[in-house]
Amino acid sequence: MHIEELDIPDEQKTILLKLGYKELYPPQEEAIRKGVLEGKGFVLASPTASGKTLIAEFCALKHILEKNGKVIYLVPLRALASEKYDDFLKYTSIKKPNGRNIRVAISTGDYDTSDPQLGKHDIIIATNEKVDSLLRHRAEWLKEVTLVVADEIHLLRDADRGATLEFTLTALKRFNPNLQILALSATIGNVEEIAEWLKANYVVMDWRPVPLREGVVWFDEVLFRDGDARKIELVHQNSAISLAYEVVKNGGQALIFVDTRKNTISIAQKLSPLIRKLLSKGELRSLKLVSEQILT
Repeated sequence: MHIEELDIPDEQKTILLKLGYKELYPPQEEAIRKGVLEGKGFVLASPTASGKTLIAEFCALKHILEKNGKVIYLVPLRALASEKYDDFLKYTSIKKPNGRNIRVAISTGDYDTSDPQLGKHDIIIATNEKVDSLLRHRAEWLKEVTLVVADEIHLLRDADRGATLEFTLTALKRFNPNLQILALSATIGNVEEIAEWLKANYVVMDWRPVPLREGVVWFDEVLFRDGDARKIELVHQNSAISLAYEVVKNGGQALIFVDTRKNTISIAQKLSPLIRKLLSKGELRSLKLVSEQILT
């Protein structure tokens, strides 16, 4: 399915085509076929980088330009909020029927106000805790929200954060019974249960743009499940650090899952000087800007 064939605003098509988008990925196609653009509640579960955010962008623009609605994009982390904010900024050149440009806001802190200024924006990227706070302060503009995107919906089962997310979605639905909730996740085991709770349709697909190979790192070697093996340069006594370095050195990306926040910081500090050697001056400047945005 091509971008030109979609029932989305022409202005959005133009922007996406200029950015190089042409064809939909299989999970995106299936979501379109099952009615995600028709305003129905929807759960989309597919791997990282399979195009879930683009589906959210399609829905958001339809709500703003065709229904005069507002959109809340819920995220669990501030860093993810910054990432999604950047994703939606490309649409701020589009004018709404009233002649005003689409406005995007990000809000991740200050839990002591109803933030009336946020109500002047069309797309609000916010943490679950921030929207929970807005609900408790009875922010009037929340009644204008017609679409809520809940990223990382699997956190409903999280002992620490699940209750806040559940309350937030339930309360928003009470504010607007016709609200569309679009729930996204890369790792979710109870899709049917969540879809039933949200009274939503769903798509579950394992398709990914990059093939997944499973293996085990043993000292300076990666042993793959298919019997293949690959040597890596041991730049650190921690094999995960050596493997991540090897991947980045060869032009790839690496994601390391760590058991605690303390250990996460420790590994990041050990990797930083190694990865720094592989980056250009321009890349280092860009990373510094991103770091400053996250920390402010």
